[in-house]
Amino acid sequence: MITKGKITDQILRLYSGGSPNDEKEISRDDINLLVSQVINRLLKTEHMAVNMQSGDMFPPHTMVTTYVVNLISNTTSNPYVHAVLPVFPISLPRNMGVWSVTGTNIDSNATAKDSTEYIPLQTGQHTLIDRQSSLKYLETQVGYWAEGNVINFLTDITEGPYNANKVKIKLLVVDPSILGEYDYLQIPVEMEEMVVKEVLTLIGALPKVVDKASDSNSQI
Repeated sequence: MITKGKITDQILRLYSGGSPNDEKEISRDDINLLVSQVINRLLKTEHMAVNMQSGDMFPPHTMVTTYVVNLISNTTSNPYVHAVLPVFPISLPRNMGVWSVTGTNIDSNATAKDSTEYIPLQTGQHTLIDRQSSLKYLETQVGYWAEGNVINFLTDITEGPYNANKVKIKLLVVDPSILGEYDYLQIPVEMEEMVVKEVLTLIGALPKVVDKASDSNSQI
């Protein structure tokens, strides 16, 4: 495994011709951002092309990042109790980028009491449930759906019997903002070289691979 700092140093050394202190126009922050973008793209490609194609819908643990987010009461602009996503997850079918949402109640002693996971709804599906009184409360279960960067809850989970004051949201994303220089990147070992090469290509240190077959008709 490799840390965020080590992979950044490696890329900077290769980019600057061996000296990590050689002053170039690209910064460590730029490299860190590119590393996270490349990792998210590679993980998405691997999950969709390999895992999902073989029937495995569960993502690898390396894709899951957990956040604890405050709940916001219903307002004039949003009639539902909701929470704001701290980052956008990887885009996957059926909003699977928002992997799970669980209510939690954190008391004055910072002790968290989690409830059961809530039930994801497709965007627009909540209006059908609202119109059917027999299904409105999903048999005491809580439904939620994502709209942009907001998670809306069909039931007011801040009241009894739920009494949640925060939600624990698991997103499929690698978030560089929560990783320090000495934190390990949650990627398979065999993906490390791919990340380095992809970033070097993006910053122009390596030539892009050209599809010769598709370029065979270009004029000389």
